Amino acid sequence: MKMWFSAKELAGVGGLSKYPSNINRLARKEKWHSQPLVGVKGGGLEYAYSSLPESVQKDLQRRFTNEVTSQPKKLPAVKNLNLADLTTKQREIADARMALVAYVGELEQVQSRIKAITHLCNAAKCGEISADLMALVSKANSKNGNNSGRVLSPRTLNQWVIDYHKCKTAEERLRALAPGQRQADKVENIWWMSWFMGIYRQTNGISVVDAYRIWEAEWVTRYADDEAYLNMLPSLDQVRRALAKLPLHIREFGRLTGSKYKGLLPYVERDWSLFKANDIWIGDGHSLKMKVAHPIHGRPFTPELTMIIDGASRKIVGWSLALSESAFAVLDALRHAISQHGLPCIYYSDNGGGEKNILLDADVTGILPRFSIHHATGIAGNPQGRGIIERLNKTVGKRIAQRFPTYYGADADPDSKRRMLQSMISLSNAKKGAVLTPLQRKAKEKLVSWEDLMVGIQEVIDWYNNEHVHSEIRCTPAVKYERVTNPELIVYLSDVELRDIERPHFKRVTKRGLIEWKNHKYFHLELLNHQGKEVVVGVDIHNADFVQVRTLDGRFICNAEFEAHKKAAFPVPMVEQQRENRAKGRLNRIKHRENEILDELNPVITIEHQQGAELLHGLRAKQVNRFEEDEEIALLPSELRRQQRKVAGG
Repeated sequence: MKMWFSAKELAGVGGLSKYPSNINRLARKEKWHSQPLVGVKGGGLEYAYSSLPESVQKDLQRRFTNEVTSQPKKLPAVKNLNLADLTTKQREIADARMALVAYVGELEQVQSRIKAITHLCNAAKCGEISADLMALVSKANSKNGNNSGRVLSPRTLNQWVIDYHKCKTAEERLRALAPGQRQADKVENIWWMSWFMGIYRQTNGISVVDAYRIWEAEWVTRYADDEAYLNMLPSLDQVRRALAKLPLHIREFGRLTGSKYKGLLPYVERDWSLFKANDIWIGDGHSLKMKVAHPIHGRPFTPELTMIIDGASRKIVGWSLALSESAFAVLDALRHAISQHGLPCIYYSDNGGGEKNILLDADVTGILPRFSIHHATGIAGNPQGRGIIERLNKTVGKRIAQRFPTYYGADADPDSKRRMLQSMISLSNAKKGAVLTPLQRKAKEKLVSWEDLMVGIQEVIDWYNNEHVHSEIRCTPAVKYERVTNPELIVYLSDVELRDIERPHFKRVTKRGLIEWKNHKYFHLELLNHQGKEVVVGVDIHNADFVQVRTLDGRFICNAEFEAHKKAAFPVPMVEQQRENRAKGRLNRIKHRENEILDELNPVITIEHQQGAELLHGLRAKQVNRFEEDEEIALLPSELRRQQRKVAGG
């Protein structure tokens, strides 16, 4: 029960007047014990319970008893604040308020709470408190600006004290004394946001401004008859602010796909520390950003570098330089790696045509199944799965190309790159045997030879393996390879087996002692014993004079030789046939482009179709007559005059 009551609270209690002014007059007359009323606008007095008349005291006791017995005690209301959402500023303000409440608690030991609160507020207003305490008052005010001259009112400080003592735990006190903060609208609560995102999410990379224009037109069309909704159209700035609240991976969903979008998502980092040397090899081809002299015709072109790296040590174990990405480039890189470091357990690559083909993967005949090497391939559009080799292409491949003046990567000088590429195009267009122009001669001097490029590649790879300190393994790849190598697990191939790697294998059926392969026919009498059976044919990619024939289980049968009665007068090696196929493909692409250019120069003129006989009636109205096929056409003035006389006379 309260011990102090104001005149307003005592109005009508125990026979007192219902007007507070009369109660104040009676209190002064009877000299009731009073004190200033704290926390009420306009001031006033409140009177002690002990000094009130007996009838008034009994009536107050009765009312208090009825209130307690009729209504259950209400729990203190605590602000519904999520502690995880509190900012640093909110926590600092709550701490300052709790510090002031604790200071009031110290003053209460020698005086009442109201007097302690009033004393602290008056001292702060007069500047009679310490600088630390004044800083707490300024922080607890929770006002914008520098708070210069602002102090606390007794009512506010008293409410903080009451809220503090109502709470039982530290979390409740933090919620009670932390100031509220205006919460921005969440994006998911903006009703028009999904409508706009349906327009903005396009793979063509439409800008926010263009998407807003389309959306604005749809809005106006949809709510043309509703003026209220027309006025509710959000501005472009509102749309931008709403987009800024979305996480990047949500905002770009639907605009980016494949590897580009996966670059915004979390990834799983593979732990290679569990593997030993030659457990997993990773291979991939990379077009060098440079121009080099073609090894056959000498014209500028872009070469293809295929590298194979050991996953556990990051060492480049094999490489190959080829004209383009192909199975033979991968085959040569594998042969080089196996000859130097032995057989791997797993070969990991992408699903490209050079990596996934019958030369490598076919049952019985493929290179990898023959040597029990498991071929694992990545998911299309997911280069993060082969991050090691992708990073290697960007570092080693770039470093190789930058050694030569024909480099045209993204970081090369744009103007110099443009002039260099123009000179290379001019050199490519020069006719064979023609005198070169000064620009073409200068371009030919810059052009790198095939042999010089191979030397440069080997130098960079040696530097990478032996001198480059890798950021993940914290040492050079060569040192790491030695640490993770178990000599007992390394399997090396003999020279005969290594030569067998260069010999792709195919399945064929024998017929009358003959085997057909690539329009060539090979003959041996021993094949008559295997008439109509399926055998394995091994082909040397550099020599087509003979093929090696084995049974499906690997037993040697014979070396079938090329016969002269076949289509070609001389056997054509497999490499040369691949060159011919590549040349035919390029010629077909050039022919297709030529047809497109000719079609642009000679467009087809179409006449608009008219329903019914309108066209015929129009010609008849204009009196357009069909000319006779044998009508004479005047070429000279004399012939024209003769025709005119003939018409006039007829």
